[in-house]
Amino acid sequence: MSLLLRHIRLSLGGFSLEMDAEFHGRITAVFGPSGAGKTSLLDLVAGLRRAQSAFIQLGDQVLTDTVQGVSVATRHRGIGYVPQDLALFPHLSVRENLRYGCKSGGATSPLFGFERILEILEIQPLLPRGVTELSGGEKQRVALARALLASPRLLLLDEPLSSLDLNLRRRILPYLARIRDEFHLPMLYVTHDRFETLALADEMVVLIDGRVAQTGTVQEVFSRPANLAVAGLFTVETVQPGRIVKTADDLVTVAVGSALLTAVEGNLPANTREVYVCIRAEDVILLKGGDSPSSARNHLAATVRSVTREGPFLRVEVSCGFTLTVLLTRQAGEELALETGDRVVALVKAPQIHLIPRSA
Repeated sequence: MSLLLRHIRLSLGGFSLEMDAEFHGRITAVFGPSGAGKTSLLDLVAGLRRAQSAFIQLGDQVLTDTVQGVSVATRHRGIGYVPQDLALFPHLSVRENLRYGCKSGGATSPLFGFERILEILEIQPLLPRGVTELSGGEKQRVALARALLASPRLLLLDEPLSSLDLNLRRRILPYLARIRDEFHLPMLYVTHDRFETLALADEMVVLIDGRVAQTGTVQEVFSRPANLAVAGLFTVETVQPGRIVKTADDLVTVAVGSALLTAVEGNLPANTREVYVCIRAEDVILLKGGDSPSSARNHLAATVRSVTREGPFLRVEVSCGFTLTVLLTRQAGEELALETGDRVVALVKAPQIHLIPRSA
């Protein structure tokens, strides 16, 4: 079921949310920094906010049209909403919270099946307990169940895992994946977490300061950020100024510092010369000794400048005509036994180098 957003304009204090977009994926991640307008977008879709201008259509039904004066009441939109604070009733038991979900959907027999929802989210043992007795992860599952019991056509999730620690997040993600795969229910999933987006979403929209910075499939957006602001959100560790010195078909040769790199980039505007060269740390391979040449790889003689432990990874800074950041698993780092001053070869495949036009 598609969600169409047109002529959206909502004042938000120091800036305004302005966008046009259409979503077709099972899970669409609404990605961006805090204060970008992500929650306000969900509120508009749910009918909890009124915009200066908006046209919102879910499937064949127009939910909001400020020009025609259409505004379907929230309870009639067929939308489930799990806000950041979950909005569970603390004075009611889990069973009573879930019954409220059934009532809000207007049906005693939920579309997805009461028992099936309990089974997927594994909350049957929680039914007699009070909400205040639940852990954070249990509350999340109850809130999801209550939203599903309203038989929604669209599910809105506002940073559902943001209040949980890393271990709990990893335990809840499989439940969200099961909802996605079992019910085929379209979702708008607000997050600023890269891992959640990669694990769950099909497509994404990036919001920065109330504007759409980029849309596309998750793979497209993460691998080809549209500009430096988007690249910064996705933690592209190496961003260096470069100059295109040669173009042949889709292969581009770029001078970066004293090094030459080959990239695959067929979408640069004509006559682009000055670019930013973007390389993810996990896309770089380090070797000690030589390596046979390959047309798909850039071979860069490098010197290790620093090695820093970051949880289960090692962050390595090397100098190869410019500063390049590399992220290794601890095992790989231990096998290489890297020390400051070591000579290494950095390998980067041409398709994993992304170029963003810049002003000269």
